[in-house]
Amino acid sequence: MIAVMMAALMSSLTSIFNSSSTLFTMDIWKKYRAYASERELLLVGRIVTVILVVISVAWIPILQSANSGQLYVYIQSVTSYLAPPVTAVFSLAIFWTRTNEQVTIHFSPKRIHDSWFYS
Repeated sequence: MIAVMMAALMSSLTSIFNSSSTLFTMDIWKKYRAYASERELLLVGRIVTVILVVISVAWIPILQSANSGQLYVYIQSVTSYLAPPVTAVFSLAIFWTRTNEQVTIHFSPKRIHDSWFYS
């Protein structure tokens, strides 16, 4: 049973690291280095993955000290800060046909600020 749980954890973490490094490499790095070679993009992706792993490992003591080590409570508090802005932008896109990328980019930070400020 422990092996199954460890395999699921490893699968989730590799998916997160792979997706995050791909987002950074293709959306940020490639924007500033339009003619980057495949080798350069691969190297940047690997470096970003290592940085994410280091940040994740460094974050463990902070998680253990917050909420006396209750990871579930921490995850729920983070979700409670991020869910209202996402819901507001989603609802705005459904009910207002003029919603575009610029509206969501300007609207989201305000909603995140409001959810942190008023909670």
